[in-house]
Amino acid sequence: MKQFILFIFISMLALMGCHDVKIGFLKVEDAEYVPNTMTIPAKLVTAEENPKTNDQIRIDNNSPWVTNAISGVLGTEPLQYEFVSVEATEGGDADLFVKEIVVRGHGRMEVPLRPTAPKGRYKVTLKVSNEGHSAILPDIFTFIIE
Repeated sequence: MKQFILFIFISMLALMGCHDVKIGFLKVEDAEYVPNTMTIPAKLVTAEENPKTNDQIRIDNNSPWVTNAISGVLGTEPLQYEFVSVEATEGGDADLFVKEIVVRGHGRMEVPLRPTAPKGRYKVTLKVSNEGHSAILPDIFTFIIE
């Protein structure tokens, strides 16, 4: 009888261990950009207009505006970041801004040197995912075109 109970117990353990387990993990509770806002001037100032400006190097190299990498995201690699949506306020045009923003590795976002989107405030929502997990990061970063 003891052998039968032991057999039932081992069988139950074996069956419980056969369920699908999601691979890896993803934790985004502490996800943030530091800083979480970037101000992009609508008009760049050349060195001829103001010798103390820092815009001339950016103009010479046609360098886009790039955010820092996101921090506070923990998870099994590879992590993929993708653009979800943008909310435009204070005169902004979300449809134009959507066409210009690019999300790169580690959540870095890139906007062209001279964006065509009008002056305004743009709040960006991203999605981070890996195998078996995903999370939405609402209003995680703000671009201000002034």
